[in-house]
Amino acid sequence: TPVKVVGRVMSEEEAKEEEAKGNHVKAVEGGFRRIVASPHPVAIVEIDAIKALMDADQIVIACGGGGIPVMEQGIDLHGASAIIEKDLSSGLLAQELNADTLLILTSVEKVSLNLGQDNEEYLNTISVDDAKKYMADNQFAPGSMLPKFEAGISFIEKGDNRRTIITDIAHAKDGYFEKTGTIIK
Repeated sequence: TPVKVVGRVMSEEEAKEEEAKGNHVKAVEGGFRRIVASPHPVAIVEIDAIKALMDADQIVIACGGGGIPVMEQGIDLHGASAIIEKDLSSGLLAQELNADTLLILTSVEKVSLNLGQDNEEYLNTISVDDAKKYMADNQFAPGSMLPKFEAGISFIEKGDNRRTIITDIAHAKDGYFEKTGTIIK
């Protein structure tokens, strides 16, 4: 299901041309934009190289936003017309590396329930069961905060003594030391 908006704003005529090619478009302010699927990752193609670099005490930057998913076709990899979900990729990477902490940086110091309402409540340390309940109650927006919780829960459930911390970059260090942020255990 296409959900991620990509590319430039197009006119109605250009949008019709894209649809004629088999692409999906969505009306946005000022025109139309292409939308693509955001599949869940199943493997990290470069995991061996990432592990080798980490074993050599190198800082590795991997699985960032906007990644292009690939599909195996025979012995070749071919790009797919989609955008990989960055939070789920990060969770899978942390799992593959057997990390103990998944630190997800976002635009807020703490995640909140009832966002923008009179009864808005910030989340501190919560259990996986609480996180699942909040997800079932549709507290988190798809394509925004929801994938962070999906990634965090999956990471925690596939290992022992793991935690996920969601906070902003200004509070990353304090979040890691559990002084702030939303912490799932």
